[in-house]
Order: sequence, then structure tokens, then C-alpha cells
Amino acid sequence: SCIALNCVGGATLERVTFENIHLVFGGGGTAEDAARRDLPEIAGEYFMLGPMPAYGFYARNAHGLTLSNIRFATATPDLRPAVILDHVADAAISGLSIGADANSESALRFIDTHDVLITAPRLLTPAKSFLQVEGGSSAGILVQGGDLRKCSEPFAFVRGAEHGAVQAEGIVQRSNRD
Repeated sequence: SCIALNCVGGATLERVTFENIHLVFGGGGTAEDAARRDLPEIAGEYFMLGPMPAYGFYARNAHGLTLSNIRFATATPDLRPAVILDHVADAAISGLSIGADANSESALRFIDTHDVLITAPRLLTPAKSFLQVEGGSSAGILVQGGDLRKCSEPFAFVRGAEHGAVQAEGIVQRSNRD
């Protein structure tokens, strides 16, 4: 199972930091697992949430989240995003290196998430999209630097997300000749 921060009932988890983590997950997540958007609000134990939609990290209803020097990969193919932020505000992600499956929709997914700074991300394996942004309240996402050459397109916007939700500065992308 992925690392999961799951705050429910209108509560918000605040000021949590993860640093210097390198994990290889077993993999095996399906497209159906990745498509899950409606996890139960309340679960007595983590396994009661069912298959998680992310293979590495899932956070719901968090504020002031920091991820620094994180590397996630899978031992076998996995169609889920590495990281999902769902209703997260004020997050800083630096030095994130992640693997993704070329058949998955994206390496990261942000759902109704705002005020996020991503610095120096690196995509380790080919993917369709680095970040899929969902929901009309997603905004203020800034990606600075990093190597996104292994994705077909850096950003995808679905389920009401606006293209202006993300700004990118200084990222290395795939050229049209690749």
C-alpha cells in the first residue's frame, strides 16, 4: 500500500513533512484502481479504504504538506499515479523522482488542489503526462526546473481544471523531434 494521509469529516491534516525517502513498491495496480476517485470518508483501518488510487503517496484534506528528496518506483508495472494530492493546499515538493507506467494517465494527479510549488521533479520512466490536474478549484500550481523529457505532455487538465492552474518555469521537456 502507498503512504496515505487521509483526513476526513471536514478536518484538515496540517504541517506534515516527509524527507529523504526512497521506496520501491511492488506494483500491480490496475487502471480500475487508478480510476478510483471516491474513497470512503471513514475507515477504521487503512485496508478498509480498498485499493489505493496511487502507488506511492496519497494525501486527502491536508494543508502545509512538504515532500523533499523523495524517490518512488515500482518493481512491476503499475497503472496508478505515483502521487495523488486530493484537496490539498499549501504544499512544497522538491527533488521528487518518480517512475510511471507508459500506459497510465499520469505520474502525478492533483484533485482540487491549490498553492503547490514543485521544484526539480524528475520523471524516471516514460509516461503520457507528468501531472494531471482535476477540478475547477485547482489553482496556483508552479513547477520550477526539472526533467520531464520522458512524458508526452507535461500537463493534462480534466474534470473542470483550467489550463491556467499550472505555471511552468525552466523545465526540460521532450522536443518535437523526439
